[in-house]
Amino acid sequence: MPTPAKVAVGVLAGLAVLLLLSSLVTVAAWDAVVDALADGQPDSPRSDAEQAVRINLAQSVAFGLLAAISAFSLARGRAWARWSGIAATGLLGLITLGATVLLGGVSVSSLLVLVLCLAGITSLAARPTAAWVRSDPRSVG
Repeated sequence: MPTPAKVAVGVLAGLAVLLLLSSLVTVAAWDAVVDALADGQPDSPRSDAEQAVRINLAQSVAFGLLAAISAFSLARGRAWARWSGIAATGLLGLITLGATVLLGGVSVSSLLVLVLCLAGITSLAARPTAAWVRSDPRSVG
């Protein structure tokens, strides 16, 4: 496996762990997360905060699972995993960037997600990764 493919697997796995752990913490501390968001927007009803947390949770679970599946499948040499990884990291990066611009501030976690998405796209789009998945590495040793 070429180095860019190894990096891609690591980045996808890292994103999956980060997003799924974030989801787990959100579920475990549901009331505290909703309260913190509701307190930050006193003009909005609590139901709006709950909906925002639900949307964020669904996004984290969906992208976390997609990244995990892509990492596992890319490590096995599946060509489609490269494309699903590019789609996952690209879309997650755009959503995170858009949220950062709209909210007018950057958090440590969103910055980490943006850096990982950029590293993922770069390593998945690299020529050695593309050539490696096209060569069907499963048949080589």
